[in-house]
Amino acid sequence: MKKNILLLIFIQLIFSQSFSEFSFSGAKSMGMAGAVVSNINDSESVFYNPSGLANANKYSAIFGTSKLYNLDFITHEFISISFPNKMAFSFQQLSTNSKGSFSSESSSSVNLSNEELVSFSQGFNLLDDANSTLSIGYNVNALIFSQAGSAGPNGDGTFGLPSSKSTTFGIDLGVHASLRDKIVFGAFIKNINNPTIGRGSSQSHFPRKMDLGITYNPFNDLYTTFAFERILGADKTSFRFGAEYNLTNVLTVRSGIQMNPNRFGFGLTYNIRNIELSYGLLTHSILSTSNVVSIKVNFEK
Repeated sequence: MKKNILLLIFIQLIFSQSFSEFSFSGAKSMGMAGAVVSNINDSESVFYNPSGLANANKYSAIFGTSKLYNLDFITHEFISISFPNKMAFSFQQLSTNSKGSFSSESSSSVNLSNEELVSFSQGFNLLDDANSTLSIGYNVNALIFSQAGSAGPNGDGTFGLPSSKSTTFGIDLGVHASLRDKIVFGAFIKNINNPTIGRGSSQSHFPRKMDLGITYNPFNDLYTTFAFERILGADKTSFRFGAEYNLTNVLTVRSGIQMNPNRFGFGLTYNIRNIELSYGLLTHSILSTSNVVSIKVNFEK
C-alpha cells in the first residue's frame, strides 16, 4: 500500500494538470528541446503547429513511442496520418501504470490513469508568392481522461472512490509566415477555448499555452530556431534554441537547449527511400533522460 501511495504522489507531482501541457511530442521536438514552432517542414508539425499541413502534398503516416524520464510506468504514444488535401488525423496517449494491485502484490500491470487526445487538423495557405508565404492551421481535439479507483482507507479498494472518465473538446490555432525562405515566424496557441473537465469544486482547466518562434536559414540544409513557450495565466516562460542540419541526403542531425528548466536535446533522422527512422532524447534538470523512437512512411500521391 505504501508503495502505491508514493507512486500516486510522484505521478501527481510530474503531471499536475494534463499531458496536453507536455510540449515534446515527436523525435524532432524532443531532439531540438521544443524549438520547433517555426520549423515546420515535417508531418510532426500537427503536434506543435498545424499550419505546417498547408505544405502537405502526399500521404504520410508517423508512429512513435516515448519512454518519459526513463520510467517504465509512464509511456507516451502517438500516431498521425496526413493527406495531400492538407488534413490530418492524429492520436496521442499517455498512460501511467503500476505493477500489482491494491488487494494483492501480483506482477500484472494495473492502469492508474490514461489520457487520450484524438485530433482532426487542417492547414490553409493564405499567401504564397515569390517572396513570402503565410499559412494558418487548427486542431480540433477530443480530450479524454480516465482514472482508476482509489485504494480507500483500507488500502484494498474498499470505500474508495470509483473509477471515472471525463471528456471535453479543445481547439488549437497555429500561424506560419516566411520571407524569402530565409526568415520564418511561427506561433501556436493550445487550448485556445479554455476547455475544462469535472464539475463544481472538482472542475479543472486544461492548461493553455502559447509558443512563439523565429527560424533563420543561413544556408541550405541548416535551420536555427529561437523560441519561447509560456503557460497562459502562470508566471512561467521557457526559452529554447535549436538547430537542424541535413548532414547528407539521408541523415539529419538535431540539437537544442532549453532554459527554465534547463534541458538539452539531441536527435537523428535516417531516411531510407520513403521511410524515415528517427530518434530523440531530452534531459531533465532533476529526472532522468526521456527517449523517443518514431517511424514515418511517405506514400506517393
